[in-house]
Parts: sequence; structure tokens; C-alpha cells
Amino acid sequence: MNQSVANLRRAASVVAAFVLISGLSLSSARAQSAPADSSAAPADTAATPAPTGKPAKTPKQAKPKSPKPSYDERRKEDGVLAQGANWLSLRFGYAKRSGDLSGQGLVGYGIGYQHMMSNRYAFAAGVGHDVVGHFANQVDIAVPFTAEFQRHFRWKSAARPYVGAGGGFYFRKKYRTGNDYNTFTTGGAHVSVGFNSAIDERHVIGVEARAARLQGHAGATNTTFGTGEDSETLWSVKASWSLVY
Repeated sequence: MNQSVANLRRAASVVAAFVLISGLSLSSARAQSAPADSSAAPADTAATPAPTGKPAKTPKQAKPKSPKPSYDERRKEDGVLAQGANWLSLRFGYAKRSGDLSGQGLVGYGIGYQHMMSNRYAFAAGVGHDVVGHFANQVDIAVPFTAEFQRHFRWKSAARPYVGAGGGFYFRKKYRTGNDYNTFTTGGAHVSVGFNSAIDERHVIGVEARAARLQGHAGATNTTFGTGEDSETLWSVKASWSLVY
């Protein structure tokens, strides 16, 4: 009997030890599988949109502008017609007034300035002194102050043509004709056509023909050059030499 009781106690001890070990194993497993801290921020499930199947468009980048060529570079490319070039000119030639009593034309001369706004277009201005008619020592003189815009043509030749249009103010004077009415001022428009040819990088020679239609002094009488009309035409042909800078 005593032996049976001892065996039961031993079996109970083994069962109790097994239960204790099993309980410790379950507690350790639960501790390892505990949920994460609920205070942690939830993942942003809407941060990345679902792909639509179309590739995203990349913004177009502006192309960098090429730097504007310097004046020296333009001179190498276009020569004396380069944008920004300035011409200082001396002119000399023949001038004449239309009309029955204008007499013979004579010399005309002047100075001019020209600025190339591009390699095709230019602004020009000048002042001159033209003997547009004479009988012996009695002379008819015009002093023009004019400005014009020019269109230059870049022909592949030594001589390059141009045309111009403009207008100006004219001082008119008749000398050595007695006490008759002989001085007045007037104005009008003109057209011009010419050719220029570069000698080198800084010097140009050329020729220009110009015709100007001016308002006259109708009824004003001069014993040498007759009675004035409503309008008059002055024309000239002059050679030129220009310094380019």
C-alpha cells in the first residue's frame, strides 16, 4: 500500500512539472508575438497612386538661347554691312534743277552719316551744298538737310546696290541776281539708288543718284531764273568715300 502511494506521488510530481514547463513556453510565445505599438503612425496607403498605364509627361525644358554675336564677330561675317556699323561719308558730284530757266547744273558736295540697323537696313542723314543751276556767275543754290532709310542688297559681288527713301529741309538761295526775290526755305521727299564697294574693312567707295520733289514758291519772280512754280525737282549724281567704324 505504501509502495503504491509513493508511486502516485512520483507521477503527480512529473505531471506538475510538465504543466509548469508548458505554461512557461506559452507565455514566452505570446510575448514574442505581441502586436506593435498602437501609437506608431499607420502606413500611408494613398501616397502612391495606382498606375494608369500612361507614362507621366515630363515638363519641357526651355532651350538655352545662344549668345548674341559680338560686333567684331558680325564684322567678320557681314563686313561693312554688319549690324551696328557706322559710316562717315564725303560726297562729290553733279547737281541740277529741272525747269526751262534753270541754266546748267554744276557741282554738288556734302557729308553724310549712316548707321546699319541690321545687315540689310540702314538709317542715313546728311547735309550738302549743291549748285543746281547757273548762268555765267549767277547761281541757284540748294542746301539740303535730309534723312532716309535704306535697303541694302547683299549680292555676291564687289558692288552691292541699295535703295533709299526719305525727305528733308532745303535752304534755297539765288546769288548775284540783283534785288529780286531770291531766298526761301522749302521741304520735300526724295528717293535714291546707289552702289557701294568695300576697299577693305574700313573704307568704302560708291556712287548715288537722288531725285527730290520739293514744294516751290509759285509766283515768285527772279529776272534770271524766271517765275517760281508750285513744285520743283532737284536731282544729283555723286561719288562717295566712306570711313566705317
